[in-house]
Amino acid sequence: MIVAGRLSQKNGASYSPPLRSNARAQVGHLHGACATSGGVFNNYAIVQGCNQVIPVDVYVPGCPPRPEALLYSILQLQKKIDAETVLSSAL
Repeated sequence: MIVAGRLSQKNGASYSPPLRSNARAQVGHLHGACATSGGVFNNYAIVQGCNQVIPVDVYVPGCPPRPEALLYSILQLQKKIDAETVLSSAL
Protein backbone atom coordinates (compact mmCIF):
# COMPACT_ATOMS: atom_id res chain seq x y z
CA MET A 1 0.00 0.00 0.00
CA ILE A 2 1.38 3.38 -0.97
CA VAL A 3 0.25 6.37 1.06
CA ALA A 4 1.11 9.58 -0.75
CA GLY A 5 -0.32 12.47 1.21
CA ARG A 6 -2.36 12.99 4.32
CA LEU A 7 -4.68 10.36 5.75
CA SER A 8 -7.97 11.39 7.31
CA GLN A 9 -9.33 9.81 10.49
CA LYS A 10 -12.33 8.52 8.52
CA ASN A 11 -10.18 6.70 5.95
CA GLY A 12 -7.75 5.48 8.59
CA ALA A 13 -10.54 3.77 10.50
CA SER A 14 -11.58 1.83 7.39
CA TYR A 15 -8.00 0.70 6.60
CA SER A 16 -7.05 -0.47 10.07
CA PRO A 17 -9.16 -3.62 10.76
CA PRO A 18 -8.42 -5.49 7.50
CA LEU A 19 -4.71 -4.68 7.68
CA ARG A 20 -4.39 -5.68 11.34
CA SER A 21 -6.18 -8.99 10.77
CA ASN A 22 -3.63 -10.18 8.18
CA ALA A 23 -0.33 -11.33 9.65
CA ARG A 24 1.86 -9.84 6.92
CA ALA A 25 -0.19 -9.40 3.78
CA GLN A 26 0.44 -5.71 3.16
CA VAL A 27 3.52 -3.57 2.74
CA GLY A 28 3.34 0.05 3.85
CA HIS A 29 5.15 2.69 1.81
CA LEU A 30 4.79 6.31 2.97
CA HIS A 31 5.62 9.21 0.64
CA GLY A 32 6.37 12.64 2.03
CA ALA A 33 5.91 14.61 5.20
CA CYS A 34 2.10 14.60 5.12
CA ALA A 35 1.89 10.81 5.23
CA THR A 36 4.73 10.45 7.74
CA SER A 37 3.71 13.06 10.29
CA GLY A 38 0.51 14.73 9.12
CA GLY A 39 2.49 17.66 7.72
CA VAL A 40 1.17 21.13 8.50
CA PHE A 41 -2.35 19.77 8.96
CA ASN A 42 -2.53 19.49 12.75
CA ASN A 43 -6.26 19.15 13.36
CA TYR A 44 -8.80 16.60 14.52
CA ALA A 45 -9.54 15.20 11.04
CA ILE A 46 -5.98 14.21 10.00
CA VAL A 47 -4.00 11.24 11.34
CA GLN A 48 -0.68 12.50 12.72
CA GLY A 49 1.48 9.74 11.27
CA CYS A 50 0.09 6.85 9.25
CA ASN A 51 2.15 4.38 11.28
CA GLN A 52 -0.51 4.72 13.99
CA VAL A 53 -3.05 3.13 11.62
CA ILE A 54 -1.20 0.87 9.17
CA PRO A 55 2.05 -1.10 9.45
CA VAL A 56 4.83 0.77 7.65
CA ASP A 57 7.94 -0.74 6.08
CA VAL A 58 9.48 2.18 4.17
CA TYR A 59 9.40 5.93 4.81
CA VAL A 60 10.27 8.41 2.04
CA PRO A 61 11.20 11.83 3.47
CA GLY A 62 10.63 15.16 1.80
CA CYS A 63 7.85 17.47 0.83
CA PRO A 64 7.49 16.54 -1.99
CA PRO A 65 9.89 13.60 -2.04
CA ARG A 66 12.61 13.70 -4.67
CA PRO A 67 12.49 11.13 -7.50
CA GLU A 68 15.83 9.68 -6.34
CA ALA A 69 14.38 9.09 -2.89
CA LEU A 70 11.37 7.27 -4.34
CA LEU A 71 13.54 5.00 -6.47
CA TYR A 72 15.85 4.29 -3.53
CA SER A 73 12.90 3.44 -1.28
CA ILE A 74 11.43 1.05 -3.85
CA LEU A 75 14.81 -0.71 -4.12
CA GLN A 76 15.01 -0.97 -0.31
CA LEU A 77 11.51 -2.41 -0.21
CA GLN A 78 12.42 -4.92 -2.91
CA LYS A 79 15.50 -6.01 -0.89
CA LYS A 80 13.36 -6.38 2.22
CA ILE A 81 10.79 -8.54 0.40
CA ASP A 82 13.52 -10.68 -1.17
CA ALA A 83 15.11 -11.25 2.25
CA GLU A 84 11.87 -12.57 3.74
CA THR A 85 11.42 -16.31 3.77
CA VAL A 86 8.16 -18.14 3.42
CA LEU A 87 8.38 -19.40 6.99
CA SER A 88 9.02 -15.96 8.54
CA SER A 89 6.12 -14.39 6.63
CA ALA A 90 3.74 -17.10 7.89
CA LEU A 91 4.58 -16.29 11.51
